[in-house]
Amino acid sequence: MLSFTSCHKYFCVFLLAIFITIIAVSGDQETQDRIDKICRQMEDYGFCNKVFNDNLRATSTDFVGLTAITLDQTIQNATSTHQFIVDLLPKTTDPALKNALIACENGYRVVQQAFQEAKGFFQHHDYDSVQKSETIAPRAQGSCDTTFITPPAPASPLVERNRQMRILIAMALFTAHQLSP
Repeated sequence: MLSFTSCHKYFCVFLLAIFITIIAVSGDQETQDRIDKICRQMEDYGFCNKVFNDNLRATSTDFVGLTAITLDQTIQNATSTHQFIVDLLPKTTDPALKNALIACENGYRVVQQAFQEAKGFFQHHDYDSVQKSETIAPRAQGSCDTTFITPPAPASPLVERNRQMRILIAMALFTAHQLSP
């Protein structure tokens, strides 16, 4: 049986391990300041902050690292949403909804292509071209939003996906702008 002193030592080691893990997982203050600078410009600070903090690859991350996160998350979200639309189209019988989904499918395809191109430029450290590639995305994604408010306005199955995409695109544009001279 363990004595009180032995239990106390193990407990202290356990607490120290948890504390070190928490510090290692959470970003440093400079990184969080960069994240705050970006996220305070977004329509949903909490979503933005969560995206960055859930995807930090190191405790200290500069704008290059944050840009990599926005590129990866935007591509992942655009790809997922595009596939969702493609899967939904054959099941849709309402002509107004079908037309809206076709417009969204086209818009999300453009967003995917723009960010895949931007990622290629990013990997070659061509940050001006990253920003130029991304600039088409807000209009392409916005075409999906507007198709659901143009009469006949069908109910959108993409409200939350569009909101997240809009924020991710804005995050990507902001971080890319920080890298351009």
